[in-house]
Amino acid sequence: MGYAELTADEYRAASALDLGRRVAAGELSPVHLAELALELAAQAEPVINAYAALLPERARATAAAREAEVRAGTVRSPLHGVPIAVKDNMLEEGVPAGKGSLTSSDEPAPASSPMVGRLLDAGAVVIGRTTTPEFGWKATGISPRTGITRNPWDPQRNPGGSSAGSGATVGSGAVPIATGTDAGGSVRIPAAFCGVVGLKPTLGAIPVWPSTVNENLSHAGVLTRDVRDARAVLALTRGPDPRDPQSYWSRPPAGDGERRLRVGIVRAPFGIDPEEDVAAAVGRALDALVAAGGADYAETTLPTELPRAVFEVLWVTGRGLGFRDLAREHADVMDPGLVRLGPLAEAYDLPAFYAAMTARREFNFAMAHVLDEWDLLVMPTMPITAFAADAEVPPGGEADAPLPWITWTPYTYPFNITGQPAITLPTGLGRGGMPVGAQIVGPWAHDERVLEFAVHAQRVLASTNERTVAPTAQMPTSTMQVDHPRARRDR
Repeated sequence: MGYAELTADEYRAASALDLGRRVAAGELSPVHLAELALELAAQAEPVINAYAALLPERARATAAAREAEVRAGTVRSPLHGVPIAVKDNMLEEGVPAGKGSLTSSDEPAPASSPMVGRLLDAGAVVIGRTTTPEFGWKATGISPRTGITRNPWDPQRNPGGSSAGSGATVGSGAVPIATGTDAGGSVRIPAAFCGVVGLKPTLGAIPVWPSTVNENLSHAGVLTRDVRDARAVLALTRGPDPRDPQSYWSRPPAGDGERRLRVGIVRAPFGIDPEEDVAAAVGRALDALVAAGGADYAETTLPTELPRAVFEVLWVTGRGLGFRDLAREHADVMDPGLVRLGPLAEAYDLPAFYAAMTARREFNFAMAHVLDEWDLLVMPTMPITAFAADAEVPPGGEADAPLPWITWTPYTYPFNITGQPAITLPTGLGRGGMPVGAQIVGPWAHDERVLEFAVHAQRVLASTNERTVAPTAQMPTSTMQVDHPRARRDR
């Protein structure tokens, strides 16, 4: 069987589904694709530090097995033989999970997380494990275990987090798909900052295991080059798993049929204006969507205040108490910001916690009412573009806040409080040539509605977006050498 060989540029330009289709047709070799992905990831690593570990031997062996299956007439799924990366807080059987922490064991995981296991069963080829801040507790790419992860569009900038390495490696073009988790924006923030697609499905749609200390906020999701790839990943990985009881709540509803959608345009979510360059980029995208038709659009606002106090209670108590004992024993090697949450959590009393639960129900009711009036909402994903890679907040930000990262992510974490599906897709470039994203939010369990509209939006915006792949590959690796606090490159 003769295989075509892709150039690096051809590979970066292809969607995962395009690659999978050509693998299934016998045109592309999974081994060749794995080698391309490993080479591109290795080239970018000295610049962006996206990987906690590359897995070349394991990837090559898996790719060879998937190639043999195609030769024997077996194709497991539309993603058979396609290279992917896995966030280092998800488990893959036989591989250690560092979770961004020096306190993590280096013992191989005894079983795979549901999302990872299902992607492996679908024939995907994992090339490595992507970086995350310690236990995914914040929205930047800084951790005690792996140091600073950087944005592929500008290594001096932040890739966003906590799925930092996933955003950076998909943005660099090394893989078309990387898994992520999102409990406050951790898929959508890096996707917006790195110029890629980021899907947070309905809470529980993709089972989460091992469970997290904030399980009623935590979604498994995915970062991709193309909305259709995200749709394929959800189709392959959604569905109940007894290890995550929430996964039984999110069964998809009946289809919407052919009716015309009502789409609400929200330019300043929760009354917070984005920066001018973000507003301009998203505004151009919205103008193009309205001009293209296909739905009924109208301006709207969100009739509720930003639920910052609610999220702070949930996050501080969950993370602070959940890691309190670990922090007491290992504070000297842990992220100081995470350690600080323990005493903050102890300051809350039970009445304060229950008051937050009441406020959460009220907020969820208000947002559900909005989505009775509108089928979908479209808004900016972030009010800013990426800031300095070694900073926790943008210039002038609230560095001393209990949760500094939520002070600059007001458009993402509210939809973890509600559990609604949301996706971000690139909508052009803002100040300094940095990516800007637009977020599409739908009602609970209407993931397919969100994805269908996102496919339409991607098609409309394809002719207006300036650039979709970061310039990392064109940068000499000598421009930025990353200090790694722990030796952990290849396994």
